[in-house]
Amino acid sequence: MLCNIQLPDNKSLRIRQMVRAYVLRGEIPSECGADCHDVRVTCRALRTIAAAQKGLAPATVTVDVEDCGAAYRFLMPLLALTPGRWRLTGTPRLLQRPIAPLVSTLQSIGAAVEWECDGWRIDGKHLKASELEIDASLSSQMASALVLAAPLLDLRTLHLTTTDIPSMSYLRMTLACMRDYPVRVPGVSAPDGPLGASGDWSAALFWFAFARLHPEYSFSLAPLSLESVQPDSNICRWFSDLNVSISSDGSSVKIQAAPLENRAGLVLDVRDNLDTVPVMAALACLLPADITFENVGNLRYKESDRLQALCTQLSPFAEIGTSGNTLRVIGKGVPASLPLSFDTLHDHRLAMAFLLFGEKSALNDTDCLRKSYPQLLMEVGKLSSEQ
Repeated sequence: MLCNIQLPDNKSLRIRQMVRAYVLRGEIPSECGADCHDVRVTCRALRTIAAAQKGLAPATVTVDVEDCGAAYRFLMPLLALTPGRWRLTGTPRLLQRPIAPLVSTLQSIGAAVEWECDGWRIDGKHLKASELEIDASLSSQMASALVLAAPLLDLRTLHLTTTDIPSMSYLRMTLACMRDYPVRVPGVSAPDGPLGASGDWSAALFWFAFARLHPEYSFSLAPLSLESVQPDSNICRWFSDLNVSISSDGSSVKIQAAPLENRAGLVLDVRDNLDTVPVMAALACLLPADITFENVGNLRYKESDRLQALCTQLSPFAEIGTSGNTLRVIGKGVPASLPLSFDTLHDHRLAMAFLLFGEKSALNDTDCLRKSYPQLLMEVGKLSSEQ
């Protein structure tokens, strides 16, 4: 059975493009009602900042980015470099996520950024710095934030204290977004792929995993291009190893699983693809298969502590072990009699992973899917109704 799936926009790319348009041209995004939650949050934040610049806001303007890590980090330098009095805040979990190195870099050039119990007090002002250095070892978003703010700073060169950083490919994607205001980051180059409208490869991962588990289906995923700057397009290589055929007509990608003969251990370096780990770990349980994930440490700093959540909640279905920066999942399958209930910890990536266990599994929260893939439950429901 061929199923046509409409994917959401890639939120990481969309958010970068919105911030870039605001910084370079003062372009205020239109209402983003139909988009994923992170895009809507960033849209509202930029509109709030723009209104304040027109004198349409109180003396101190609160910019609440809820649980959107990209908006939290990308808007920090934007607010620090925009005259006004600002308060940047979000959910308690978001405010625990790493941002201190970015704050320190901004403070080193005179930015007035100070912590206040439930957010950051920022007295924005014009600042200039042609060269800066950032410690992005906890998140490439901290470097991306400065690249996106470069036109406000007249920044031309951004030095990294180390190039051994997680999700480096997302920094490359940011550099690609800023091709018309080139910022040099020694040791890092922009990819050559197109930046046009494209569906989200992180969302497509769910359907690749679903296809592997249900070879009676084939899927056409649109809009999606194999020539993509999105880091999670790497999953094509992984699923080829899992005997999933992949083809493209330029605007969509078609996938079909063939019988899987060899389930020998798969080793995945996920340094640039941390968001894939929950779904791939669930897939290891369900196939079952033996998958080792390398460079997983930063899973602890996501919307939840994903590393702990996976080790705890998937343990009935797999032998799971961690060693240093490595996670190994040796799947055992799912006993037919075992009741399935999962705590998503209000984390959209965990919800996607646990949905693979099927309609008999109970998830305590699926509203979190609106963060990146609000249509997913509807698409899964359509499949159930067609069976």
